[in-house]
Amino acid sequence: MSTGKILLLIFGSLAVIGGLVLAGLGGAALWANDALTDNEGYYNTRTIQIEKDSYAVISEPATIHGSWWIWDFSDLAKFKVQGSNNDPSKNVFMGLGEEGDVGDYLTDVEHDEVIDLEIDPLRLEYRNRPGTSTPAPPTTQTFWAESTHGSGTQTLELELEEGKWVLVLMNDDGSASVDLSVVLGVKLPWLFRTGVGLVAGGAVLLVAGIVMIVLAVRRSEGREPSTVSS
Repeated sequence: MSTGKILLLIFGSLAVIGGLVLAGLGGAALWANDALTDNEGYYNTRTIQIEKDSYAVISEPATIHGSWWIWDFSDLAKFKVQGSNNDPSKNVFMGLGEEGDVGDYLTDVEHDEVIDLEIDPLRLEYRNRPGTSTPAPPTTQTFWAESTHGSGTQTLELELEEGKWVLVLMNDDGSASVDLSVVLGVKLPWLFRTGVGLVAGGAVLLVAGIVMIVLAVRRSEGREPSTVSS
């Protein structure tokens, strides 16, 4: 077998392996997008129980730098928070606000900040911020970028923009003793498109690799040399 045929066989084999890998990754992405998401395409955590004696539970500030992204942040990920109040006499409030606005609102108000969240196993770690003031009901504030409140399960959908954001969970009347059931969700709009692209690219590589192998093998099959009798 000539050097050219050997190279053709090697590259064909590599293309077949690469095609199978890409197709496998794409298939896994498509499976995850279908099997592990809800009917709106969100990956959800298990229900998180939040029970604190303070007036509010807040997240650590999430800083979004718009200049970091080639695309809009909403093209990369969308988030939602579903929450309900475990106390039937109270309604839930969930709001997203700029760090400075939330800080001003909760000045000298006792609240708890989530400083660590682990999904599996589920674990929350808080830092208590003491205070002596009683906050005004969060529903009376106008600085919220997004908010929802009411009885039963409420859903807050978030498409983060550039800024420094804090998620706030409270009773909607601003009273102390927060006792909520919360589910966090994330949607990755690019995952389905990526899965399709990987499967398509894998299929192209696989076909190209098979063609190269077939050509290498066929070209190596020459005629048997004829025997000349004396």
